[in-house]
Amino acid sequence: MNRFDLRPDPSGGFDFLVDGRFLRELVFEGEDMQECEVSLLRRGLPSGVAREQIRRLKGELPGQFFPERVWLYFCEECYDEGCGGISARVQVGSERVVWSDFRHDSPSDTDDEAAHFDDEDAIPAVGTLVFDRVEYEAALDRVAEQLGRSFVAFWRSTDALNQATLGLERVVSRRQLRKRSPDPREGLQWTVNGRPLARLLSDAAGTLSRTGPGLQSDLRFSVVQECRDSSAEVGRNAIRLLLGEGTWEELPGRVPLLVGEGLDVACGSITAHVDRLDSIVVWSGFRVHGAGPEGDGHPYDRKLTFTFDRRQHDETLRRVVERI
Repeated sequence: MNRFDLRPDPSGGFDFLVDGRFLRELVFEGEDMQECEVSLLRRGLPSGVAREQIRRLKGELPGQFFPERVWLYFCEECYDEGCGGISARVQVGSERVVWSDFRHDSPSDTDDEAAHFDDEDAIPAVGTLVFDRVEYEAALDRVAEQLGRSFVAFWRSTDALNQATLGLERVVSRRQLRKRSPDPREGLQWTVNGRPLARLLSDAAGTLSRTGPGLQSDLRFSVVQECRDSSAEVGRNAIRLLLGEGTWEELPGRVPLLVGEGLDVACGSITAHVDRLDSIVVWSGFRVHGAGPEGDGHPYDRKLTFTFDRRQHDETLRRVVERI
């Protein structure tokens, strides 16, 4: 039986300690650790993220894509499964917990786990790990308590309590890169506090009415991409609108943010109302539009609002527009 614990690691988070050695070192042995995925158990992330992760590790919640397969390591930039990471089969018994079948993972488009993975996704060097359940859950509970306290202290010491950080980042998984060249349409993604905007809106799809949820499921690509075709100008125009330079004639006062795979706004989009104030920029009033995009569209809950520091917001956009 293997010994289990959690300890702070060089990445700034809590890593799994297996027989006195960090699991992350075993999984990524021989690789540059500064470029490898990291644990979600860390300070600075919303407390609900760590709680959900710990519940999955305890078997109280199903895995992200397959019930018994739990993600252990995530992209260090956005902490989202869309960038790919490492998962393992986690089986919680009455006395023991077994981790096995470690693999490079990414979002699944099938319910068949066997069809999702290729042989090259396997990480055979780690093997099967067996932990005492009492020791295992006690270690997880200790970290949950520490992160709960630190989360409150972190936000109490943050001046911009309600402000988020905007990103427009390249999001392509290591697993995808091993299999093929990245599709430019899958490159840049809007992120809010490191989480892809498309994922945040997908999680909020339950607040949409009628056909809204079906429409939004295909609108997951940023309108801004590093393309060399007509869609590049559409992306640049969206950035200009966000910077307060001009008005979108189709829907005045709104800005297209997410579109379908063809990067064509006319085929459907997710838009937001953008208010630029003295020191902040507010994205609110998110709506899903079908082909057109004439009409009012389908509104998300009004509470879905993101407030950004204006300087950080605009600097992020200007850095991107310089290279597209």
